[in-house]
Amino acid sequence: MTTIDAHLPFDLHDLPNPDVYEELLRAAPTTGRCPVWITNWTVGRVAPLTSAERTARLLDVARADAARLLERAWPGPCPPACSCSAPLPAWPGLLPVPDRNATALEGDLAVVAAARWARERAWHSALAVVDAARPADVPAVVDWSGACNHDQHVTEISAVLRSWEERFGAVLVELDADTLLLSVAAPPMTRPECETVAAEHFAFCPDQQDPQDGRIFTLRSYADLIRGARQWRFWWD
Repeated sequence: MTTIDAHLPFDLHDLPNPDVYEELLRAAPTTGRCPVWITNWTVGRVAPLTSAERTARLLDVARADAARLLERAWPGPCPPACSCSAPLPAWPGLLPVPDRNATALEGDLAVVAAARWARERAWHSALAVVDAARPADVPAVVDWSGACNHDQHVTEISAVLRSWEERFGAVLVELDADTLLLSVAAPPMTRPECETVAAEHFAFCPDQQDPQDGRIFTLRSYADLIRGARQWRFWWD
């Protein structure tokens, strides 16, 4: 492993290897060193922090309430006279998961799922190793600014990622300049579950509803898109 630039907030592997990724991810809660795949475009969106700044950031992440953050960002409900073909309802709250430990990073399910997907991503990415004990904390620790066009602080992003990591085994696998790619070990499966999680996605990343590729998603059509999906992609314009 080598650090290619002292100004980058992570170390890079010279020869990315998906097996090394799995080993590092499995050990991250103990070592405090977490792997994430990055692309060349990522470098301009991250910045080094001092040890004290990282510690403060992680305290802010731990104090944040993902449910309140998403409720505050929720664009609904639409007013009664709304002309939308599918008006947004009132905030539905977070989808509860009965057995949180079943999808936590310390379990095997999320690690195996992330490593499987990493084998598909490794060919065009570099393997960065970050001073973080879990993938959800990576954006906060590297001061990622990919959502800079929206009123979202990076600690809020990491707080929501923690919630998804715990409830769905959703592991941040790749960090790009304006995109987050997550492996999802235990995705929602029923329509009510998917619509609730769709609301979480819309609140987290406004461009999920309007990805500016000719599609406009309703809550229901987006719910169909993520039903059983093993990968979640979030892009900020």
